[in-house]
Order: sequence, then C-alpha cells, then structure tokens
Amino acid sequence: MNTLDITPTPRILRTLGEIPFQTWQCVAELIDNSIDAFLSDKTAIPEEDERKIVVTWASDSVATDDRAIEVTDNACGMSIEQLQNAVRAGYSSNDPIGNLGLFGMGFNISTARLGEVTTIMTTRSGDSDWVGIKIDFQKLIDTRRFDAPIIHKAKSNPAEHGTKITISRLRHGILTELPNKENEIRQRLEAIYASLLNNQEIAIYVKGRQLRPRNHCVWSESRYVRYSDQNVSARMMIDRNLGDALFDLSRNCYLTADEAEQYYVDQQEGRDLPAHIVERGKRLTGWLGIQRYADPNDFGIDFIRNGRKILISDKSLFQYENPITGQKELQYPLELGTSVGGRIVGELHVDYLLPTYQKNDFDRSDNSWAQTVEAICGVGPFLPKSRKALGFSEQNPSPLCVLVNAFRRVDKGTKCLFAPNDVAKRYATEFRKGMRDYLDDILWWKAAQEEDQKQSTGGARATTAVNTGETPSDDISAYISGTVISPPQVIVRGNPTDDSQPSSLPVTTPQPVPSPETSKLDELIQRAISVSQLSGRNYKFGNTGSLNVRVYELSRGSIFYRGEKKPCFFQSDGIDCDFVYDPSHPLLAQYPITAKMLLLQYLSEKLKARDSLPDLVSVYAELVETTMQEAKIDRQSLQDRASSAFDLLREKLAVALRDRAADVVNCVHESAGEVEETVTNLIQSNTTLLTAFQSGIEEGYDAIDYVPPKTLYRLIERFPEDVFDGKVLQTPYITINLQDEKATLRARDESKDRALSFIKDALRVISGYSQRVQKNELARASLSVDFLLKELNA
Repeated sequence: MNTLDITPTPRILRTLGEIPFQTWQCVAELIDNSIDAFLSDKTAIPEEDERKIVVTWASDSVATDDRAIEVTDNACGMSIEQLQNAVRAGYSSNDPIGNLGLFGMGFNISTARLGEVTTIMTTRSGDSDWVGIKIDFQKLIDTRRFDAPIIHKAKSNPAEHGTKITISRLRHGILTELPNKENEIRQRLEAIYASLLNNQEIAIYVKGRQLRPRNHCVWSESRYVRYSDQNVSARMMIDRNLGDALFDLSRNCYLTADEAEQYYVDQQEGRDLPAHIVERGKRLTGWLGIQRYADPNDFGIDFIRNGRKILISDKSLFQYENPITGQKELQYPLELGTSVGGRIVGELHVDYLLPTYQKNDFDRSDNSWAQTVEAICGVGPFLPKSRKALGFSEQNPSPLCVLVNAFRRVDKGTKCLFAPNDVAKRYATEFRKGMRDYLDDILWWKAAQEEDQKQSTGGARATTAVNTGETPSDDISAYISGTVISPPQVIVRGNPTDDSQPSSLPVTTPQPVPSPETSKLDELIQRAISVSQLSGRNYKFGNTGSLNVRVYELSRGSIFYRGEKKPCFFQSDGIDCDFVYDPSHPLLAQYPITAKMLLLQYLSEKLKARDSLPDLVSVYAELVETTMQEAKIDRQSLQDRASSAFDLLREKLAVALRDRAADVVNCVHESAGEVEETVTNLIQSNTTLLTAFQSGIEEGYDAIDYVPPKTLYRLIERFPEDVFDGKVLQTPYITINLQDEKATLRARDESKDRALSFIKDALRVISGYSQRVQKNELARASLSVDFLLKELNA
C-alpha cells in the first residue's frame, strides 16, 4: 500500500460551525452569494422586475424545532451541477476579483454556524420544477458519507427563477440571538451594504422591512476651513491609479516581485501569460470627509470591496508606526480625543485588496495594502511636531494628513466647522431617520453660526447706540414718534370780567388709563430669531412622547406681562411649546442663569401636570441630565480642553518667538526643573535636539515643542510684546498708549496680569486636581480655559 485515504469524515462539516462567525456575518455570507448571482448575469432578469433578496426567520411563537432562517432571491438560479459545486466545502466557482462570495468555505461555515439542517432549492426560468438538496449533519455523520438527497418540487409558474436557502434545527445561541438582536443585525447589514443599496440595483429585505443605506452624516464639499493659508474642503474625493500587478487566480494572491519577473520576461519575448495568471489593475477611489459631529468611537474609514464594506470605521490609519522602532503613535484624534472624539470618516473602494476568509479585514502583509496606506497617508507622520522629530523637512500633502491637521481642533463655531456636539448628535439622530430637514448640513451650519454670535457678544444681545434726536431735550415725548404735543390748557377759577374770556370753565375729559401691556407670541416672534440649538423634539420625560419645542431669542424690544418686563415668554398647546427669551433682561444678563434653565423650568411644570407627578425637582433633574450635557463640569473633559488650549498655545508661541530664539533658550534654562523635564521629553521623542538644547545655544530653540506647560507661562510673562496684540493672544499690550508713560506701563501690566491669571488657572487644570475639588473651582477653571481658547482663536 503506497497511499492512504485521508478523506475527512462528515463530522468536519459540523466542526465548521465552531469557527467564530457572528450571526450577522453568517447572514451576510448568504446574501453575498445572492448578490453574486445577480451580478453574474444582469441580462437574465427583466429590468422592470425588482432584484430582491429576502431574509426572514420564525418568531418566538413558533415551536423551537420548527424555527428556521430563510434567505431567498429571484436571481437566475442554478443548474444541478452548479448547485453541487455551491455546497461543496472548499469549492468556489467565483472569480476572486469581481465577486463577494470569494471563498467556497463561506457557505459551509455560515450554514453550519446557524443550524444542523440546510435545504437549498433553486430553479431557472423555463425549468419545470424546483430542484435542491438537503444537508443533515447528523445523517451524514451516521452514514459516514457525503451524500445528500436531491429534492424536486413542482413549479406553479414556469417563468419563476431564483434560489431559497433554509436553515433549520437552529443552534440554541442563534435561537436566543435572532429576536434579541434583530435591529442590530439589520443596522449592521445596512452599514456593510450601504454602497450597493445606494445604487438601488438590488433590494434587500430583513423580516419584511427593506434595508436602507446607513450613510455618513458629513459636511458638504462646499464647506471648508483655513489651514496653511489655503481652503481645505470638508470632503475630498479620491481617485488614484496604483499601477498593475500580476495575480494568480488559482492561489488568489498577487505574485511577488521574484515570481512575476519571469512572466514579464515571457511577455517581452512574445509569450502569453498562463490562463490562471492575469494582469490586474489597482485603482483606489472614494472620498474622505468630516462628520457633522464628533464621537470617541463613531468615526473612521470604511473600506469597500465590490460593493461590500469589509472594514467599517477603521482607525488604523490614524496611527503612525515608526519603521525603525516599530512603535505606534496616535496621530488623531488628540484634541479632546477621550471626551469628544474624532470626526474624520470616509469610504474607500479597494476592489483590488485581498480580504480574509471572514471578510472582516484584508491581508495587510500584501504589498497592495502598503500601497493603499501610502496613497492615503503619505510618507511619515501627520503632525508637524512628529515629522520634525523624525527628520521630515517637507510637508505631507496626503489627503488624510491635510484633513487631520486642518480639522483636528473642535472649537465650537464656523472657524473649525463644529457645532455644539450635543446639538450635532441630536440632529444626526434625525438624519438617520431620513428626516428631510436634516439631510443637508444647513442646521449644523446655523448652530455653528450661533456659537460665533455667542463668542462675539459674550452671549448677550448687542445693543444699539442711543439716538438723542436733532435737538437734545429732556422732554421724552419729543422722541416718541406719532405723539401729538398740545399747548398747555390754562384754567381760570372765579367769575370772568373780560368778554374775551370764555363764559364758562372748560370741561376736561379724563383720559382712560391704558391697561398694562402684555406681549403676544406672534408679535414677539416678529422681533426674534429662531434658536435651532434649543429647538426640537429632544425634551422627553419617562416613556411618553417628547415635546416639540420652538425657541426664539428676542433681538429688539422687551417682553411684557401686565406692564412688567419679563425675561421670557412660554406658551404651549399639546406637545407644541413656544419659548421666547430676552438676553438683555437683568436675570439673564447679570446672573448665572441661562435661557435653557428657564425653559426647562417651564417644561418641568408642564410635564409634572401632564403625568400627575408629585415632585417637580425629579422632572427638572432628568431634563437637565438629558439635555444639558454640554454644561456638565467634568474633570476629564476640562483637562482635555485645557491640554488642547496649551497645545495650540505652544504652536503659536513657537512661531511668534522664533526671532528671539537665543533669548527663549536662555529663559528656559533659568529653571533647572523645567530643563530636566524638557530633557526627559527630548530623550523620549527627539534626541537630535538634545545636544543643542543642553548647550543652551540658539539651535536648541525647537525644544520649545517639548518644554512643560509652565514654561509657556513664563515665556508669555517674559516676552509680552511678542505675544499679545493678536500675535498669539488677542489681549492688548503694546497698543495701549496713554499720555502719561507711567500710566501706560501700569495699564499694560494690568492687561498682561489679567491674561496671565486665566492662563494660570488653565495651567492648574493640566497639573491635575486633588481628589476633592469644589464645583466653583472647576467652574472658574472652565471659564479660564474658555477665555484662553477664545484668545487663541479670535
């Protein structure tokens, strides 16, 4: 005997079910095969017919043994030979370049993972019946053979075509997961097939509901920010040709340079390539853009192969791996990354990349992946500080690098193209629902503009100068338009002696006292502007429906109730509520009370009455927790904001003080402790600067990127003429000029000390607080950080 029969037993089919596939992956694997069937022969189905894939499973009301999962399509169907190959483990008739169902094992793994029995029925247009097979793992194991019976079923309509896959005797874990994770499965499928669903070529239904593409909520291409004196669009289109390479169809891989060399020689000598070797183009297309909201997890880049997303929200390109040390450095997000998160997203079509058999990643050892990364990320790190440390002198012009540097800051307003994140996320929820008003980015833009207005006015309504009239006078009636001024009446008492006098005393009619003025909603709205950030349906309590709130800010005049000025006006009808506030009223202008606080008070009273609740405070507390997250004084987010402010301060100081390089280095060396910290940072990040900095020479100036934050404070204090007046900070200094020189110096010192006091508060935040810290201290620090950010971004 020279050979042994090593044919595996049928038990191996059941063992395939132990391979870790999530339920949605199993369903997607079966959907992939149906999609391939549609794409393989587009002419087989009339254009007027809907190309449809239907996924369904039995509900909990069905007996456990009778529950099943069905995946049905109306594609062209298969012959008996094609059906045999489709279910044979390890066999794939698919072209590995243009199809989704790349691996023949996918069908066997997914069906085995779902249940014990798989029935496949298929038919083509014109066939007399449905034909199929039934794969029962236990029967195959008992017979120790790989034979499955063929099933026939008569067709009522000869023109019918398609395939139905039924998995029964479901695994116990699948039985419990399907009803509990139906929405999750649907959302995952909507995400991975978004590109295909957008083309509307194929309709996919899950449990009777058609899948809708889960698209990215991004700013339009017309929006931009300024970076390096250029406009950087919020959406960049990608179209790169990465060249051609030889591909082995039988091994499903690209040839190495050594393997391909001989084939290229053969081509030059006029010989054709073998049938299994093809020349394959590598074209990278798609887009990168900025999401309209930031999130610690919900961002990243999608990689799409032949219409299906293989990687979703991938963040690996935001790390730079040093090719020498192998260390990875996070490049994005750094600004408030732990509390606010990132907002760069994208969709890249990479049909040329090789996916893993689970279709949840690509073969990153293949050179094609390295080519893709370089096309998107360029060479070297993104951040200027990191590039300088590694000796990269030129800029990185790659699309992802430009977006990272241009949009890494998340300061509220149009300058950074960032709306308040709680508002932006609330709008994004409506975007996901397909609400018409939220599909474009206009509401996000308005919210960012409102932040610009708040920063320019300090949150208060701008007032106009007093018009004194043409002739200044103390007579107020002279300034009131439409007032008729009558001459004073002289009333003579007693008997008149002169005929020229009237024979009787004039009768004075008492003027009616006007009723106290009370403002009406329609009249107030005409004098107000809508505040989109506070408006909407996000005001909800308990399990009942949310209120629909419309908020307006008074732009002129006042709000009256029975003649008395009021800070706000509230009116409701059912779930519709209208709220108008006057930012110039003393309650809002002079006390730590916001319009939103007043609004929540009214809403709490309404909800308490509606639901017959005993406690008003509990309603108010829940509304505050759900709608005022942006006002929460959180230590971690405060430290993130402070670190972000000092990073920007460091960048601007490095530019502004370069002409004073020698003086700056000397100033740093005045503190032995700060020198020690700087040296430690240089050893970890940039040893090339170490010698120059330790020597205290001008060439060590770039060490300013590594000095501790307290050194930045000293530099501002030492070189105010190079920092203030808009050079780094907006606070006036040199521009203060009084007639008396000593008064000028005093005024300048007061202006500088004021700014330094805020910076010192922010510095204390970075240094960290003790375990117990008063809320007032955090509130003061938050205001100081806001001041510093405003000074830097003005």
